[in-house]
Amino acid sequence: MDALLTPILSYVLLYKYIAIFFVVYTGAVIIPWPANAMLLAVGAFASQGFIGFWTSLAVAVVANCLGDLTDYGIARKFGERFIHRLKIDKVRFFYPLEKKSFITDARGDRLLSPDSRDRWSSIANFLAGFVEVPFMTFLWFDFLGNVIEPFGALTLGYAVGIIGVIFPNLLSLIAGIFAAAILLFVLARIYRRMMRKYS
Repeated sequence: MDALLTPILSYVLLYKYIAIFFVVYTGAVIIPWPANAMLLAVGAFASQGFIGFWTSLAVAVVANCLGDLTDYGIARKFGERFIHRLKIDKVRFFYPLEKKSFITDARGDRLLSPDSRDRWSSIANFLAGFVEVPFMTFLWFDFLGNVIEPFGALTLGYAVGIIGVIFPNLLSLIAGIFAAAILLFVLARIYRRMMRKYS
């Protein structure tokens, strides 16, 4: 994923909102881009004035919603035929889906699918379309989830960007303290095991 992130960020700096829209939309449809990592970086870029925070948020929300609606619409229109053609409906776990028994859980699913979102969101959208979650219910809860997640990522990136400018050495200091703490913890465990073994 890190190998993908560097070229993505280069395109974001070059093409700004078009690149953000493309990555977020295609990530919401099916491609496993590191969209949240990109939004963290976009937040940091926004703190330096390279890109607009609120415009980036609006673009990310619209792209995410359109991507989710694409999955939902495809599953709603073609899901039944696709499922029967592949004979997935013969599998035992599929019976509750066929009865559409988890429609009531769809709201929570749309709100609680953040970075499980990067992997599972497309599946959740397809399932919501297949079980025919009402369109307005899907849209409303999808919109709420798609505002909360990018806003959080952009805000965190923005805060880190500001801290990096005001206290340029603070992040390095925090990373050093964290690494030292992990090293001390590991050494203490090794010491305890050796004491138990030889006592």
